[in-house]
Amino acid sequence: MATRVVSPPSSTLSVENTEAVDTPRRTQLERRTEAETRMLAAAREIISKKGWVGMTLAEVGLAAGYSKGLAAHHFGSKARLLRAVAGRINDEFMHEVRSAPQRREGLDALIGFVETYMDRRDERLFNTRALLVLMAEATMDDSETGASLGRFNASVVGLVAEHFQTGMRNGDMRTGLDAAACAVVVIGALRGVMMQRLLKNSTVNTQAARLELVAMLVRSFARQPELWPLD
Repeated sequence: MATRVVSPPSSTLSVENTEAVDTPRRTQLERRTEAETRMLAAAREIISKKGWVGMTLAEVGLAAGYSKGLAAHHFGSKARLLRAVAGRINDEFMHEVRSAPQRREGLDALIGFVETYMDRRDERLFNTRALLVLMAEATMDDSETGASLGRFNASVVGLVAEHFQTGMRNGDMRTGLDAAACAVVVIGALRGVMMQRLLKNSTVNTQAARLELVAMLVRSFARQPELWPLD
């Protein structure tokens, strides 16, 4: 009796197809989140290289690997995109702050904030550079981002001011400090150092500047500076 050869049914899947079926399909939210993340990263890099005034939404979409119209579809306007970029940069920095070793609230937490800011290692300092560019351009009278960057700055100053308020309450810092004014001075010092660091052919030593700034904070604000060991 002849052996009957049974061919595999036409519906048998190839290895490639099986893998495709086994891999869960991404949801619309996941695809949207990935697209926005890539476009915000592309916008950040463009801003850090040439500023945002000449940047277009179409350029951002293409730089992120999508169509010209996708950035406009997701963000609606360049002003909204810029607000999202500033927000993302702040979120990433705050993640660094929260991921750092736990510190006592007050002066110690303020020192941790300063050290994290000065020790940032984001790729080629794109985040720091882009935010400083946005802040500088937001000072122009006809800036599209002046109001939103003003609110962003106020939130950062408020966060630092809380460290001063807590330090005065728990006895780490001397009493009678104007927390808001002190916070403005600290933020100004941090941004000023990094601005100089990012200038072409800069010779600024950020580690040395960080040590000096921390020492200045202790000497200026600590209730008992002698109790604070400095590197």
